[in-house]
Amino acid sequence: MKNAVVGAAAVTSLGLLAGCSPKQEEPAQANADTAMGDDTMSATANVLDPKTMPDAATASNFNVVEESATTVGTTLDNLKTAITGETGATTKYAAWAKVAEKAGYDHIARLFNCTSDAEKIHIELEYKLAQKLEPGYQKPEPPEVPEHTVDLNLIAGANGEIYETSDMYPSFIKVAQEEGNNEALQVFTRAKLAEAYHAERYLDAYNTIDTPTDDKYYLCPICGYIHKGENFTACPICLAPKSSFTEY
Repeated sequence: MKNAVVGAAAVTSLGLLAGCSPKQEEPAQANADTAMGDDTMSATANVLDPKTMPDAATASNFNVVEESATTVGTTLDNLKTAITGETGATTKYAAWAKVAEKAGYDHIARLFNCTSDAEKIHIELEYKLAQKLEPGYQKPEPPEVPEHTVDLNLIAGANGEIYETSDMYPSFIKVAQEEGNNEALQVFTRAKLAEAYHAERYLDAYNTIDTPTDDKYYLCPICGYIHKGENFTACPICLAPKSSFTEY
């Protein structure tokens, strides 16, 4: 496109002489066409179009961090721990959405509400399994939430998600594998992968906090994955189609 602009300037400066030389316009037009073609190819290449689901047995990002802070028990114990952690997360994010809205950060409020609902998906999946292993088990009460500034809430959210994706869930996944509990393995795996994307969304919002965006956030109803923008066809974690996502 830059060559096309230069070519236009040359036409202006040379006047009729340039106008009588149509062949001189061809390279500029060819460059413009090439640039447009490159842009189209680039845009297509940037669309998230997953074909296979990640697997804890084959993926390379399921290691537990050194000096793990997670207390590991049986899969039932781990489900209860995860539910407690996710209950704290969904409660915090819902409260922090209101903080962001009051402060005039509508785009960040939408992200917090979206992530709060994502954690509810994890809670329900884990709660169903916990009840299966221990009929009568009840969810914990939501905790009290401190309300900080919007930027610190984003950092706190990212830190919590990073802990879950690099420590808590990988630890629980190992136990589920050892116990042969494939249902828990799938639930923990999908939650672990979704939390990494949540952390990424929070850090992106933190880095661009003073640059409001009209981009929508989209929540996968199956695993809690969150996508920012329109450039995707399906969930990269569970392959749920874009049409099933909830818009925020």
